[in-house]
Amino acid sequence: MLARRSLLLGALAAPSLARAQGWSPDRPIRLLIGFPPGGASDAALRIIQPRLAARLGQNVVIDNRTGAGGNLAAEAAARAAPDGTTLVSANIGTLAVNPALLKTMPFDPIADLAPLSMLFNATNVLVVPAAKPFRSVADILAAAKARPETLTYGTGGVGSPGHLCGILLDSIAGVKTVAVPYRGGGPQMLGLVAAEHDFSFSPIGTVLTHVAAGTIRALAVATRGRAPELPEVPTMIEAGLADFEVLNWDGILVPKATPAAIRTRLGDTLREVLADPEVVAEFGRRGLTPRPTSEADFAAQLAADSATWQRLIRAAGIEPS
Repeated sequence: MLARRSLLLGALAAPSLARAQGWSPDRPIRLLIGFPPGGASDAALRIIQPRLAARLGQNVVIDNRTGAGGNLAAEAAARAAPDGTTLVSANIGTLAVNPALLKTMPFDPIADLAPLSMLFNATNVLVVPAAKPFRSVADILAAAKARPETLTYGTGGVGSPGHLCGILLDSIAGVKTVAVPYRGGGPQMLGLVAAEHDFSFSPIGTVLTHVAAGTIRALAVATRGRAPELPEVPTMIEAGLADFEVLNWDGILVPKATPAAIRTRLGDTLREVLADPEVVAEFGRRGLTPRPTSEADFAAQLAADSATWQRLIRAAGIEPS
């Protein structure tokens, strides 16, 4: 009887397995991203793009649909046909923070999108232009306290990880600084080098070249431990700001109604690509850590961060706009 039951269960599972292994896209895949070239997300996608295409047997076209803190790209994905040919790369800001910052969202990150796998983690670094006088976190805080609501920090957009760091800095240090949103991390970094704002929290991969060139200075990292790429740079916690940590992650999602078999094939392929030693090395050179996860783990991270930032934003007295 047990043998028969095992055979029956195997037969029932076989069609589903076959569909998952056998599905392949019948036309090019569109990979949406809400930010322009030059940032961490775009760099990561261009590393995995040819490898995804080779494994899926179709061209993968990156579509930089910028604006609204990543919402334009995510909304386009949420409204796309759920046939596996539209994917979107979105970060913690777009998915977990924008709903707490905006009165009206054009889509629901949880109800309208299905997670496939997380893409990477990146370390946020507090950096200042070489032309500015700041040499430490203490210098930034002293200036912010002396001149409330005049010190500016650049962000990759409303709700971006850099924006979150600024919100947390104001909350923990009891200061008031002013966010200057750009249309992504690339334009924001160009603005920083040109000293258009006083400081920023930027992904480590986008700052290393500029730090080495001496056009900007790194003052601290927003993680609990120091970054291997900048071992001499202290953490924000070491600088006296207790519990200052902001995770900077990106993930890949599809329209919510995408069939499970298609999600399985796409998710398995993504995780395979992210585990490729060449991809790990390429990511590492840009200060990114590949983070292949299950759908469930991605969903759990999103839920936890949504709750955390909803609470922190409300505690900071920031009203949705």
